[in-house]
Order: sequence, then structure tokens, then C-alpha cells
Amino acid sequence: MRIDWIEDLVALLDSGGVADAARLRNVTQPAFSRRIKTLEDVLGIELIDRSVKPSGPSTVLRDREAELRKLAAEQRLLLSDMRQEQSTGLRQLVIASQHAITTSMGTHIINSVAEPSRTHIRLRSANRDECETLLIRRQVAISLTYRIKSEPVTELPSFLLEAVIGADTLIPVYGRAFENDLRSRLDQGDLRIIGYPADVFLGAALNRHILPALDGRYAVSVVTETGLSTAALQLAQSGLGVAWVPEALAQPDLNRGDLINIEAELGSIAMDIVAQRWTTTSNLATLDAWTRLITPN
Repeated sequence: MRIDWIEDLVALLDSGGVADAARLRNVTQPAFSRRIKTLEDVLGIELIDRSVKPSGPSTVLRDREAELRKLAAEQRLLLSDMRQEQSTGLRQLVIASQHAITTSMGTHIINSVAEPSRTHIRLRSANRDECETLLIRRQVAISLTYRIKSEPVTELPSFLLEAVIGADTLIPVYGRAFENDLRSRLDQGDLRIIGYPADVFLGAALNRHILPALDGRYAVSVVTETGLSTAALQLAQSGLGVAWVPEALAQPDLNRGDLINIEAELGSIAMDIVAQRWTTTSNLATLDAWTRLITPN
């Protein structure tokens, strides 16, 4: 689909009507209507609901609004990167990484792969599934995700290449200021935790490897749930509940003494940090970054 078509559809969603969308796109209303009609004919989809006055976006168009806006934003970003590369001579490199990896290791990653005079790095933070999808769609050059050491390694598609570039551990932490209260509750068999949604990587990891081992020892209650390990870390520090977070993320607070690590009592999960890229690529920025990532410092 042409870039200007996507922008036309977003303008239609933004304005809610053909006349205002035409003004947003700096064309006359008849010209804009003809463009939309051409697009409808090409796609075989009704994009304008003409059964109401004034006419506006069709239901099928509204149902895909979030995806169209995301696609438009990605296209603008791509064009911006291409223009920047042409005007500055800097090579563009986009890396996707899991949220916790970005937070705890983002600076290290950029310093590891960037050549300040030659490469512009964009680090996209996402959940594990989205990182994988972005790589498969070639919207990023490299993905960085966690993998649980004790689990079988899934066979990699032939079009992808991977390397283990580091390790981390999912550890249970709690605010040191509330340690006495925690110990008292644990002695009574009461364990309050900060949970993760079951459909995200950290939530699935806890459900498979931590919670079954605690069953029978403690009455486990999920005080609250969050999809972000950074939020779980803050909640644990406030004494709301025990949170399992990547050790690299918690290390600064552990070093300051604001947190305690209670993996000896509650268990931890060893994880690899895995880098992946497409096997076939001629992009020099990707190849240079890959070499730096997989080469021990």
C-alpha cells in the first residue's frame, strides 16, 4: 500500500469526515473523494460509510484504527531515518529489546554497538513477543530478549541467527525498610507478591518455575499486577509485596541497601540474554553491531 494512501486514511480517522480530511491533506474535497474511491476499488473494501450524512470512516476502517496509526508512524520514522542517513552520512540501526533489558542495560548496549561517527542507534523497548514480531517483519535489525536457561531451546527458523550475549537472574526483592514485617509474615506462611500478567514473559516464567515450588509452603496472594518489571521493582521497594525482577535491574537498589534479595528462601530463575538477527543481511551497520554484541568485552 502506498504511503500517501495510509496518510489519507489516518487523516480521515483524525477528522471524521471527507471535507475536513481533504483540508488536512491540502487537497480539494472532490480530489480527496476520488483518491478514497480509487483505494476502495483497489482494496475491495468500503472505507467511507456513505449511508449517513455527513459521511465518515467506515466501521472496518475504525476497527483497524490503531494498526493504521502504528503503520503510518512507522512509515514516517522510516522516511525520516532515510533522509537523516542521506543528509548526515550516519547509518541507521534499530534494535528491539525487552523492557527490562532496555532499562537495566540500554546504555551498555548502545555503547557496545555504536560508532558515534558512523551509526545512529534507536533502541525500541517492547515485550518479548513484540520484539520477535518486529524482527520477523524486519522492522528492526536485531532483537534482544530473555530466555530461561532450564527450558528446552526452540529450534530457530533457518532465516534467523542467534547468539547468547549475556546472562541475568530473575530474583525476588523487597524493601529493606520493611524486612521485619516480611520475615514475620513468611514465618506465618503468608507471602504477598507483585504479579505479572500470565501472557507476558515474566508472568509465564513465575507460573512455571516459581509459584509451583512455593505451593504448600506459603499462602500466596497477588497484591497487584503489572506488566513492567520497573513498576514491580518500585512496588516491592515500597513494601507492598515481593517482586521477581531481573537482577541487573535491581542491582543499583541492592547496592544502596534499599532492597533485599530473598532468593535463598523463595527461589530464582537463571536467564540468558539472546540476540537474534536475520541470517542474510548486507547492512553494514547490522553486521558491525552484531560483531560487537557477540564479542566478549
